Amino acid sequence: MASTSSGTEGRAGSVEHNLPAPLTSLVGRARELERITESLRATRLVTLTGPGGVGKTRLALTLARRQLSRRPDGVWIVDLASGPEPPDVEAEAARVLDVRGPRGTPATDALRRYLTDRDVLLVLDNCEHVVDACAELAAALLSTCASVRIMATSRESLGVDGETVWRLKPLGPEDAYRLFVERARQRQPDFMPGEETDATIAELCARLDRLPLAIELAAARVSVMSPDEVLAGLKTRLGMLGGGGRLTPVHHRTVRAAVEWSHQLLDPVEQEAFRSLAVFVGGFDASAARAVAPGLSLDVLARLVDKSLVAVIQTARGRTRYRLLETVREYACELLLEADEWDAARERHLRHVSALADVAREEWLSTGAQRFVNQLDDDYENVRAVVEWAAGSDPCAAMRVLGGTRDLFFRFGQADGLRLAEVLLERCPARDRHRVEAQISAGQLAISSGDPERARSLLAQARELSAELGEPVLEAWVRFFQGLGDTLAGSLETGREHLQASRALHGELGIRIGEARSIAVLGMTFLLANEAGRAKELLEAALAIYEAEQDRWGQGQCHTFLGVIAESSASDTSRATAHYRKAVDLLRPSRDATLLPVALICQAGVLGRRDPAGALKVVAAACAIRARVGGEFAPFYRVRLERIRAAGEQAVGDDAGLLSAQGARLGIDDAVALAFGDQAPRPALPAGVSARELEVAGLVAEGLTNKAIASRLHLSVRTVESHVRHLLAKVALENRTQLASWVRERTQ
Repeated sequence: MASTSSGTEGRAGSVEHNLPAPLTSLVGRARELERITESLRATRLVTLTGPGGVGKTRLALTLARRQLSRRPDGVWIVDLASGPEPPDVEAEAARVLDVRGPRGTPATDALRRYLTDRDVLLVLDNCEHVVDACAELAAALLSTCASVRIMATSRESLGVDGETVWRLKPLGPEDAYRLFVERARQRQPDFMPGEETDATIAELCARLDRLPLAIELAAARVSVMSPDEVLAGLKTRLGMLGGGGRLTPVHHRTVRAAVEWSHQLLDPVEQEAFRSLAVFVGGFDASAARAVAPGLSLDVLARLVDKSLVAVIQTARGRTRYRLLETVREYACELLLEADEWDAARERHLRHVSALADVAREEWLSTGAQRFVNQLDDDYENVRAVVEWAAGSDPCAAMRVLGGTRDLFFRFGQADGLRLAEVLLERCPARDRHRVEAQISAGQLAISSGDPERARSLLAQARELSAELGEPVLEAWVRFFQGLGDTLAGSLETGREHLQASRALHGELGIRIGEARSIAVLGMTFLLANEAGRAKELLEAALAIYEAEQDRWGQGQCHTFLGVIAESSASDTSRATAHYRKAVDLLRPSRDATLLPVALICQAGVLGRRDPAGALKVVAAACAIRARVGGEFAPFYRVRLERIRAAGEQAVGDDAGLLSAQGARLGIDDAVALAFGDQAPRPALPAGVSARELEVAGLVAEGLTNKAIASRLHLSVRTVESHVRHLLAKVALENRTQLASWVRERTQ
C-alpha cells in the first residue's frame, strides 16, 4: 500500500487503514452513531449530508473506526477537499488504495478488478464539488464489487440507486454547550464557566445555529476574549470567527468560508434564488419562495435543499416549510446587499405578504372566521418583519398588512402589534378603511394590555371614521370591541349597549360569527352581574352558532364561560371540568396563548380543591403561556388567578416558590396533562437531596444568579453557592446548565 496524502497509514489489529488518529473527542451524536452504524450493516452506500460545519467528516471518521473490526480488507478514506482544483476522484481513490493497472487502463476499471473480492469500506469525504464523479465511481464499484461498502460525506446526496442518506442536524443545546467548554479548555486549560458565563455560552451556541465548526472556532477565542466579547462580536460580524489548525481545509477555517464554499457550488440561477431567500424570517413555504425569489422553481428549491443550504421543516399541522440556518441567512443577506437587490427582494416580500393579508382581511370581515388566519400562523415572524420594514419605507402599505393580519398579532405578538399599530397610525395620513382596521387592532390590543382608556380613545376614532366612510362591517366590529373593552373594565351597562348594537349590525349583515361574538360577550356581562341563568342562555346560543360555523376559538370561549357557570352553581365540579377540557382541546391546535391559559386557570380552581400544589403549577404555566405574546389577563381572570394562587400558597407553605417555578417551565401539553389529571408521576427525588436544594435548583433553571437566588430566598450568597455545589455532587452533574436540564426533566 502507498502512503496517503497525510502519511497516516496504519493498522488496527490486522486491518489496514489510513484513518487519522483522533486529536479531539466527538461530542454528542450518540444516536446518529448507533443508527448510522446499523445502516452500514444493511446498506452498501451511506451518505452523510448537511450544511457546512455540521460535523460530517468528524462523524464519518468515528463511524469508520468502528468498522475496522468488520472490514477484514481495510477501511480507507479518500479526502476530496484538498488542492486548489477539483480532484480526479477515480485517480485519487486508486492512489489511496495503491492500485495500478496496465498502462492506459482507466482508474475505475483498475479499482473494480482490485476490489472484486475484497471486503472494504471506502470513505469518500467532501464529495459536493465533484458529486457527479463520486456518483459514477460509487455506482461502478457497487455494481461489480459485492463486498465493498461506501460511506460518503457531501453537502448533497450522490443520487445513486440504493443510497441511504442521513441528513445531519446541528447539535442539541447541551451537546453544543459541552463542545464549547471542551474546546475552550484545550485553548485555556483553566477555563471554568460560571453562572453568568453559562447563559452567555448557551446564547452564543444558539447564535451559531449550534454548528460544531462554528462553536469550535468561537471556543478557540477564549484564550484572548471572554465569551461575552465573542458573543458581542458575533452580533456585528459572523466572519470574525476564524482559525483552525494549519492543516484545516481552507473552507473550514471560518464559518463564512464554510458557507461560501457551498455557495460557490451553485449555478447562477440557484445563487440568485438563494440570496433572495434571505428576506424570510423564521421560515417560508414553497409558494412564498416562488413569489420572492426570481427564477426559483420547485426544482431549484429542491436543489438548494439537496445542497444543504436550505433546511426542510415539517410543522405540527403537517405542512412542509423551509428555512435558512441563521449563519447561512446572514451570508445570504450580505450577498443580497452586495448585489444591490435588498430593497427589491423586500418589496417582493411585502407584495406577497400583502396579498395574503388581503385574503385574510376579506374572510375575517365577511365571516369573522379564523380559518385562513390559522393557515398563516407559521408566518407570524415574516408578517412582523414585513410590517417593521414597511413602517419606514411605506407606512400605509404596512398599515394595510397589519389590518389584514391583526389576529396574528393578537395571538402571537400583542406588544409588537400595539406598538406597530400606533406607529403606523402616526405615520400614515390616509383616512381609509385600512386606518379603521389599524385603529380596531390597536384598540383590541390596548384592551388586552390592560389600558381601557387608550382602547376607548382608539375605538371611538375608529367608530367615527367607519361611519364617515360608510363601512357598516367595520362599524359592527368596532361596536363589538367597544362592548368587550367596557365589559372587561367593569362598565357592564355601557358594554351591553355596544354589544346589542354589534349583534344587530352583524345580524343585518349576515355575519354569523360576528353575531355570535357579540352574544357570547353579552353572556359574559350577565355572568359578571351574577345572573347565571341569563348568561348560560346567551352562551349556549352563541355556542350553537359557533358549532354551525365550525369556529373553534369561539367554541372554546363559550365552553370556558359555561365551565365557570357550572363550577359556581353545583357542588359536583365534573361538568365544569368537562367544559374546561373541551375548551382546551378546541384551542390547543391553534397554539392559542390568549384564551387557552384562561381555561387552564379556571381548571386550576377545580384542581386546587384536591391538589393545591398542582394548581399552583398550572396557574404558573398559564401565566407563562400568556406572557409569551404580551398583554395581561382581564380583571375578572386576574381575580380568579390570585385567589387560586393565594389558596395554593397557603396550603403548600415554603414549597410555593419552587412549585411555581416548575410550573412556569411546563409546556402547553404538560400543563394540560397536569390540569386534567393526566400527568405521569415525577421521578423519585435522589437520595440526600433536600427540599431547599431542590428549590434552589428550580431557581437556577429559571436563569437566576446566585445573588438573585439569595435575595429571593433570604439567604446569603455563600449559602446558595454551597447548595448548588452540594446538589451538583449529589446528582453527578458538572455545571448549572446541566442542573437546569435535570430540573426540566423532572418537571416534564
